[in-house]
Amino acid sequence: MKKLFFILAVFLEALQLSAQAANVTPLPPVIRVNVSDADKNSIRLSELSADVQVVGNVATTTIDMIFTNSSSKILEGEFEFPLSEGQTVCGYALDINGKMREGVVVEKEKGRTVFEEVVRRNVDPALIEMTSGNNFKTRVYPLPAKGSRHIRISYEETLNLIQVDSSKKIRKYILQPLTNELLDSFDFKINIFNSENELKLSSEDDFTLNSAYNGSFSKKNWSFEKPVQISIPDAGSNLTFTQEKGKDTYFYCTIPVLPQSRAKTLPKKLVVFYDISSSMKERNFDLEMQLLKSYAKKLDKSEIFVVPFCNEIHSMVKFNGNDEESLRELEIFLKSQVYDGASNLDYDFEKMFDCDEVFIFSDGISNWKNPSSSKDKNDSLAKKAVVNTINSCASADHSKLLSLAQSSGGVYINLCTKSVNQGIELLTSESLRLISMEYNQNEADELYPKAGHVVQDEFSLSGILKKKDAIVKLKFGYGNTIVQELSLPLTSVTERKNLQPQNISRLWAEKKIDFLNSDYEKNKDEILETAKKFTIVTKGTSLIVLDSVSDYLRYGIEPPEELLAEYERLASRTSASKSGTNEEAVPEKVYRYFETFKNWWKTPSGEFKKNPRKEKGSIAPAVSRTFSSHSAVNGSQTFEQPVTEDVFAATSDAAARTPSRAALTTKPDNEENHSLTNNSIISIQAWNPDAKYLSELKRTAKEKMYQKYLELKKENESSPSFYMECAQYFWEEDLKNEALRILSNLAEMNLENTDVLRALGNKLCEFGINDLAVIVFKKLTKLRPELPQFFRDYALASYAAGNAQEAINSLYHIVKGNWDTRYDEIQMIALNDMNAIIEAENRAGREINTDGIDKKLLENFPVDIRVVLTWNTDNCDIDLWVTDPASEKCYYSHKITQSGGRISRDFTQGYGPEEFCIREALKGKYKIQANYYGTSSQKILQPVIVQAEVYTNFGKPNQEKKLLTLQLENVKGTFTVGEVEF
Repeated sequence: MKKLFFILAVFLEALQLSAQAANVTPLPPVIRVNVSDADKNSIRLSELSADVQVVGNVATTTIDMIFTNSSSKILEGEFEFPLSEGQTVCGYALDINGKMREGVVVEKEKGRTVFEEVVRRNVDPALIEMTSGNNFKTRVYPLPAKGSRHIRISYEETLNLIQVDSSKKIRKYILQPLTNELLDSFDFKINIFNSENELKLSSEDDFTLNSAYNGSFSKKNWSFEKPVQISIPDAGSNLTFTQEKGKDTYFYCTIPVLPQSRAKTLPKKLVVFYDISSSMKERNFDLEMQLLKSYAKKLDKSEIFVVPFCNEIHSMVKFNGNDEESLRELEIFLKSQVYDGASNLDYDFEKMFDCDEVFIFSDGISNWKNPSSSKDKNDSLAKKAVVNTINSCASADHSKLLSLAQSSGGVYINLCTKSVNQGIELLTSESLRLISMEYNQNEADELYPKAGHVVQDEFSLSGILKKKDAIVKLKFGYGNTIVQELSLPLTSVTERKNLQPQNISRLWAEKKIDFLNSDYEKNKDEILETAKKFTIVTKGTSLIVLDSVSDYLRYGIEPPEELLAEYERLASRTSASKSGTNEEAVPEKVYRYFETFKNWWKTPSGEFKKNPRKEKGSIAPAVSRTFSSHSAVNGSQTFEQPVTEDVFAATSDAAARTPSRAALTTKPDNEENHSLTNNSIISIQAWNPDAKYLSELKRTAKEKMYQKYLELKKENESSPSFYMECAQYFWEEDLKNEALRILSNLAEMNLENTDVLRALGNKLCEFGINDLAVIVFKKLTKLRPELPQFFRDYALASYAAGNAQEAINSLYHIVKGNWDTRYDEIQMIALNDMNAIIEAENRAGREINTDGIDKKLLENFPVDIRVVLTWNTDNCDIDLWVTDPASEKCYYSHKITQSGGRISRDFTQGYGPEEFCIREALKGKYKIQANYYGTSSQKILQPVIVQAEVYTNFGKPNQEKKLLTLQLENVKGTFTVGEVEF
């Protein structure tokens, strides 16, 4: 099937606002479309409009977009866009039956689970969520063939004051170009609340002012070639806005603060950590060097040390002095760095080296973690260094960078929104902070921000008024020294009620969430409650749109206001009650799976007979098949494999088999009677892809291979397969550090893409780097908790890393889970894993806690050969085939062989696993194959990756295991995984 995935990345970064920064050209913030070559030009943004509401120093932008699909195929859209520091998504809507329907906030995990389930029912959902950094992703299904979809996104941002001259300050609103293609239409309008000042347009001569404080313009067949910029003169005095919501009156005000500077003591020893991970190639190197060199020149006889880092810390390089020649050498060194690997910020930078101050140049997106990094922390240092963080990338984790800096008394400088001069001023001065607030709690409550907040140019305060009037006394200063006091009168009485904005309560909620985010784990329940009440997307919440009231009711999600009455009416009529259910109980069907497997295992080896074969949907294996997901695609009919239990019959005629059996006892319940000598041989098919870049690496001298890889990366940087195959080859050449760095690039690609991350985790397991694999799979269980396969991955990696108890706990979580029915019988595979681990730990004398496990399910079933096949792509059908020495193939339509080989349920819709077991193996060779039947996924990022786990003497003292990660190049075909000679 052709790849039908596309990503639309909308970059909304602000331009540099000072004269110095204005000369720097930022990266083009255009929408990018990535689809198959055949559909490359089928998706376009045809209509765009922007509505801007400015309240004090906050602008709320609502972007309306209409995307058209000119192809004859239904597509699922995935739009990714980064927001700048301080920008927050606060609204999302999708057209449903011709009307825009607002999204409602749900827990992030629940949102993903519901979206995936609804899509499989071919209904129209949409989801917007925050990924790593301040990046947002929205998923829409379907984009109809020869049709269009209407999407609306709202976000809020703070407009900082800009000093134009000694007597004039302005705020500047900027809307960056969102596409470099011709738009059918573009509309823009802006409204400034409580402003009587004329607006000044920076770039559009034909912008029309409708009055003193609002304006608009429209274009047809228009190219969005340059930003729309609006200069808003500073009002000069306090601006206070109020909003009544329920019983509460919320207020928001901006207060000019007298700028005062207080010089700090500059460092004698400066350490610069320089992020050279793959994503940092988009940095603004010139701006970073201007900042670093300008600061270095202010230092007196200081030493500067530079430490490049990516997934690991590189060697430190020392630069003596801050003269022009030394700084030129420093610049040449930094410019010569090559960008490769993931980014690891899991270090105690403030205590890593004995120094006065630390600079970290990074985007803050930490996607790699070294489990042993805590050992690198030097707790013997007498003092901690001050950490300053600097970012120049459009996409960044601003919260992470701010937290890294403020925790040590440093500053975060975002060079996308601040000039070099502003950055130098922050680096050479102590920051003005809010020291205290005094107010009568009977008059006002829940004021944010709290004491300790850093103040620059102006101060914004929000809270809840309990009386009509209140007074708040604010004290600002450095450390505990007060240098400025302000008395702020507040009132809810106004003659302009009808002109008051309707987002004041949300602005208060955003400030509250900012404060609570300082300790997210502790405050996540309160953050969730606040985000849901005030419709704010956070790293723990998403906005979802569903098709019908019944869907909202089905998943227990309160719908938007227009559907609320119908939702409550249906809810009141629902008689089903969950009060008597026990969510901790094992589902009844799991006991049936267990008994079925146990009966097979106890059946004597000579009492199986050949089963009748039945192909999937009565279609022969050689014929192309379709799938149960997205049945509207290309008008194909769908097929769904029913859940069936294995059927086998006893027979006394076993003499027809010519191969002899291994010398095994006929007592299946006494494994000690089996020979403990493992004479079997597992032969894994080497992954030997026919790729041009591998041929070039093989012709390159070992010491020059990494440099050759970097050259090849330029043409293959978007291919996950490139990194996996190169990492494999470097590993085989015993260049293991380089192999791991190359492989870590997968963590940088398509942030939080589970297909790529699972391939990364599987490869780490194959390399035996299980502690890192544990981290990757743990992340996957958080990203997609509705998928039992990720909990099994996490369990097996945990066991391989030495944590048997965690493995058992995770496997039993699968056993107890109420998973989607397409994953039925994975519980039995998890039970086999769990019981084998428990048996091995008991045999070794290690204590395992099984108190919470139903004793009826605690029974180990050792087998001679076990093969488990998994894959990393959803809505994908791959079959495990095992052919025994008698040439009898065990697969989905022939599930029990005459020699007792058994294959598990056929997973036709994604991830697997499929399991083959044989208790008493025939002597000879077992051929293991993966048959790629096809996919119904409409957003494939890469070729499908499968992993085969091959065991001999599974569940016995002499168990052996080998892993293979294999890429399936073609949409359809049979691939040999390996063989076992028993």
